[in-house]
Amino acid sequence: MTNILTAAQMKQADEEKINRGTPSRVLMERAAMGALKLLESEFPTNHVLFLCGNGNNGGDGFAMARFFAEKGGNATVCYTGEWKDGEPDAEKMSVECARQFSLLPKPLPLCDTPDFQGVSAVVDAMFGIGLFRPITGKNAELIQALNDAKLPVLAIDIPSGINADTGAVCGIAVQATHTVAISDYKFGHYLYPGTELCGILHCERIGVCPPLGCAQILEKEDISQLLSRPANTHKGSFGRVLVIGGSKGMSGAGYLCAKAAYRAGAGLVEIMTHSQNRVIYQTQLPEAIVTTYDLNETDENAIYDAIWRADAIAIGMGLGSSRTTAFLVDAVLKYARCPVVMDADALNELARSENLAARLSVCRFPLIFTPHLGEASRLLDLPIDTVSADLVTHAKLLAEKSGALVVLKSARTLITDGKRVTLNPFGNNGMATGGSGDVLSGIIAGLSAGGNPHRIAAELGVLAHALAGDVAREKCGLHGLMASDIIDGLCKFLP
Repeated sequence: MTNILTAAQMKQADEEKINRGTPSRVLMERAAMGALKLLESEFPTNHVLFLCGNGNNGGDGFAMARFFAEKGGNATVCYTGEWKDGEPDAEKMSVECARQFSLLPKPLPLCDTPDFQGVSAVVDAMFGIGLFRPITGKNAELIQALNDAKLPVLAIDIPSGINADTGAVCGIAVQATHTVAISDYKFGHYLYPGTELCGILHCERIGVCPPLGCAQILEKEDISQLLSRPANTHKGSFGRVLVIGGSKGMSGAGYLCAKAAYRAGAGLVEIMTHSQNRVIYQTQLPEAIVTTYDLNETDENAIYDAIWRADAIAIGMGLGSSRTTAFLVDAVLKYARCPVVMDADALNELARSENLAARLSVCRFPLIFTPHLGEASRLLDLPIDTVSADLVTHAKLLAEKSGALVVLKSARTLITDGKRVTLNPFGNNGMATGGSGDVLSGIIAGLSAGGNPHRIAAELGVLAHALAGDVAREKCGLHGLMASDIIDGLCKFLP
């Protein structure tokens, strides 16, 4: 996994490095030299325009312009901060920005309003990761003109106008061709809509150590953390998944979840469903054990028995909203002796709880919630727009409220226990299709039943689901991709 930081964590890491004896000027010039290498390797450098603001991001730009000019490059610097008496007002700059400004070669052309005519590439060093307010006035007009010019742009740390913690656009933002993250990636590099404005991402390490407990990004190689399957084993060695899903006329969700659990390596999968679904499930997935109920006294005992013998449980797929769903959710919470994946209608049922914490407190084993934005908004009692505007904060809030490990499904899925956060950068928009979430729940349950710790099962389940979706995209395209194609994609890379 790779680290991913908030703006505050990056500032903290910088300060700790400086306090240990590395001058801030050294860190800034390391960043500038690394960014300059990228500029020279990826951009036409006939005439480079450096857009520099008044903060440390602007200092990076000034240093980079100096190094470029010293090597004989044709550079123009546009200072976008405040001017005084025809000169940039150094008193309004950060200390390091002012220092780097003072080191600029005197013959270097300097202006307050850029002319994009004849420019071959632009370096964006206007705002960086410290921006949280909307960009307005002259700077907004400048960014609009830059975007309209459609020139190649290298953004230093993050495109100006992107909130580094949420990926939100602060009024207007630069459309970069490449972005070089300084020291470590930030959330704004991966969360929408900011990620779409970053272009091709790079990272320039400058010797700064990220704080302990920072968030991480999943990588393809992480799939190797899954437990191996020894040769001398049998079906009981890889666990039993209980899928509780499928109300009358809603068998598809449970089927997709159960089949995904098998594809993820579960030794046995049992589907608990309404009696009217027995023949459907036995036909769709003959490998599964089918247990049915009509909720009489005998059925209740059979339900408890199924819960007790499971090594992992996935509940909620296609259950609908009813007293039966409420009964099944509470039975699982009370009697489960294994990790429980709660999805779809199980989460909607919990959202109706008068006291969610009290209802969940009877469960003594790990809970994994897999809400999409709508389900998360109901559990948090907040508008969807509020949740989607800051995914990290609200995923952590839901984990704290529920005590569950939360897998917040979105274009960038997050996994968190309220403290540690993991982000998945893989997958595609073809996966925004009915049943995709049911498949994810089955994968997580299957990995958990196989002995993987529930956090590993959730993180690598999300990764496996996304990578399988990317395999399915290559085969089916974005428009034709279906949830069952994701299941088939698992076979391509799972060990």
